Amino acid sequence: MMTLRSGQMIVHIHPDETSMGAAAAESAIQSGLNAKAEGKRVVFWLMAAPSGFTFYDAFVGRVRSDSAAAELVRNARFYQFDDYPIPRGSERFPVTFRHLLETRLFDPIRTAAGGIGSVNPLELTGDGTKDSEVVQRYTEFLADELSATESVVIEVKGIGMDGHWGFHGAETPLEDPPGLMRVPVSSANIRQQMIDWPDYFPSVDSVPKYAVTANVGLFMQADHIIDVVPQAEKEYAILACYGNDQTHPAVPSSAAKEHPAAESHIASPAARALFEVRGIDGQAQARNRLPRESVERLKRLWHTPEDVDAMLRVLRDLQLA
Repeated sequence: MMTLRSGQMIVHIHPDETSMGAAAAESAIQSGLNAKAEGKRVVFWLMAAPSGFTFYDAFVGRVRSDSAAAELVRNARFYQFDDYPIPRGSERFPVTFRHLLETRLFDPIRTAAGGIGSVNPLELTGDGTKDSEVVQRYTEFLADELSATESVVIEVKGIGMDGHWGFHGAETPLEDPPGLMRVPVSSANIRQQMIDWPDYFPSVDSVPKYAVTANVGLFMQADHIIDVVPQAEKEYAILACYGNDQTHPAVPSSAAKEHPAAESHIASPAARALFEVRGIDGQAQARNRLPRESVERLKRLWHTPEDVDAMLRVLRDLQLA
């Protein structure tokens, strides 16, 4: 494992996705055990995405083998980041993040630990009026947890291909007041959903047009942030987030560098461009800017000229290309 710092973020680069997931799960559980030892209520605030699968598996494995971890999750509270406005009972419910978390994490935890604490899904319905009420209540629940001195909120996040955080993308200002919001699913995010879920999203038109998400202002209120990024398709996002100490409004996840208790766990394929710029541990000579041939490689991540142009603007702004 290689380690570097970007802003206040400690970045760990692991040789593969399995070791990345195991390290992130260990950090999340240990953070929870430390909080519990201090008499705090433990809250896990979790992304739902394939980038978290090895984290989920390692987390469940630790719960299965460790009685202290099992007791921890039986008394913890669980929340999610974001979701599509699709109700339970819909034939499309399997594309929701509620379904993903329930099937890939919460049900396995319940089996492994002999129970699970309070699971709090974002129960969107697709009805605008009802969903406004759901979003308001969920915002209040999260705000209460984040502000409560008796709670420790441990957030496990990923990074979108374009650097989004949840569904907070470049179209939303970083300085917006903390809360949940309804946002259009951007072109870059549609591209990622099609890569992540080809069976569910075989075409652009099959991806939902809107989602509900917490924003960066709310995400940053967590007590501990753990970042998990395995995919090679996210090497641009990793470079834009951690190539230097700057934060960029078009790369919302770069704001995590300003959090005082944040760490990132990255599998080495996702760090390729970062290696090329920062010259980590002799893997490459530090250049501070990405070589032209590497920029050409990153262009091939995108389907539209507009997304390529957006990437190039960010890299120029950050003086990384």
